[in-house]
Amino acid sequence: MRINKLTTESTSNFGFFFLFLYTASVLIRAHEMFLVTSEWILIQVFAILALIGMIAGQRPLSLLPQHYLLISMIPLIIFSGFLNGSGMDGISQGQRLLISSIIPLLLYSNLIDSLSKQRSLMYISLFAALLMIHNGYSQHENYSLTERTGYGWAGSNSVGREEMRITYLGFFNDPNDLGMFLVMNIPFAAYFFSEKGKLKKLLMLATLSALFYGIYITGSRGTLLGAIGVVGAYFMVNKAGAKLILFSIIMAPIAATLIMSFGGISAADSSADGRLQAWYDGIWMLIHNPVFGIGMGNFLEEHGLVAHNSYIHVASELGVPGYSFWGGALIFSVFVSYILIKKHPTLTGDNTTEAQKMYYKAEFKILTTLFFSFAGFMITAFFLSRMFSLLLFIYLGMLMASHIRLFKIAPKLKVLYSLPNVYKCIGYSWFMIVLVYIALKVGL
Repeated sequence: MRINKLTTESTSNFGFFFLFLYTASVLIRAHEMFLVTSEWILIQVFAILALIGMIAGQRPLSLLPQHYLLISMIPLIIFSGFLNGSGMDGISQGQRLLISSIIPLLLYSNLIDSLSKQRSLMYISLFAALLMIHNGYSQHENYSLTERTGYGWAGSNSVGREEMRITYLGFFNDPNDLGMFLVMNIPFAAYFFSEKGKLKKLLMLATLSALFYGIYITGSRGTLLGAIGVVGAYFMVNKAGAKLILFSIIMAPIAATLIMSFGGISAADSSADGRLQAWYDGIWMLIHNPVFGIGMGNFLEEHGLVAHNSYIHVASELGVPGYSFWGGALIFSVFVSYILIKKHPTLTGDNTTEAQKMYYKAEFKILTTLFFSFAGFMITAFFLSRMFSLLLFIYLGMLMASHIRLFKIAPKLKVLYSLPNVYKCIGYSWFMIVLVYIALKVGL
């Protein structure tokens, strides 16, 4: 599981151009705002053209441990489907994972081969977030107390009963997905705020304020906790020692579970007890079907509700191997990023030039930003079933691309992508499940 290197290097600007358009189409979804163009398959076309450009012109093409782990899920999903009496559904689920998740992951991790390309996608992400928030504001303005709905200028309508919850187009029509996306953009706004220029600082301060306002009006408590978690993770990683960070990581899932059990969130959310029961049932599904799980997509059928926890959802549906692949890929990406942030903040070496040091510093800043953005997903996913959301694979691909760029500057850091570290992170991923189970035994 090493980075595969070819003998020549070349950049596919053609591929990145269509990846840029793909990103804009996925996040902004302008074609869905009009009835005439709403059925256009622009997203698929841009993805295919980006893939052709990557295969034809991008060198080297990198296959990282995360790629191998997630690709390994495809035959597992198919086999699990056959064992659970839904073979064709397993094939369909495996095909969907390949097309909607693995291919975007390959595109982002390979085609974002420069700092400028990464920054351009971050700007697109922030622009899309602001459009969603402004559309949500218009939903608020048009909200009808009698119909319990309000339409925004993008054509999407709000949802809610006691409270109005904003939505957007496509898979952002769920307030939870929209809120998760806004959380993941907080580090992007902070990144650009840290740059020189009073006007830019003012614009990014306004953007940060808008992001927190948008998170609030999604009405998603999971994403609100995600926003708090991202801010907390920033101070922990930058200010706390290793022991305190380890203690916080261990205690976080236990504390979240116990708070939902004994009050706090459950007092404001009548469904909290149901979610806790779903977590408990999911763990029992894993215990009774440890090897191949109950089959991808079967949790809802077995329990009646989704698990509202991505980690437990994957473990219950795909068993020990499936969760090890999925959780291992996520934890490994976070682990490598954390080691880079804590132990390699600067480029050292007798033969290192000032230009290399400056380039490394700029890339390191991007890595730190993407690390906290991905942490936003990891935290929010604890309260939502978004284990195969496209957002996961877009931002995971960005984080992996950052690793590749850093390794080009400092090849000695490639040792972090060793097989022992992969196995170690697979083991670490199971701490989440074990700790939640312990907390549930105490709280329920």
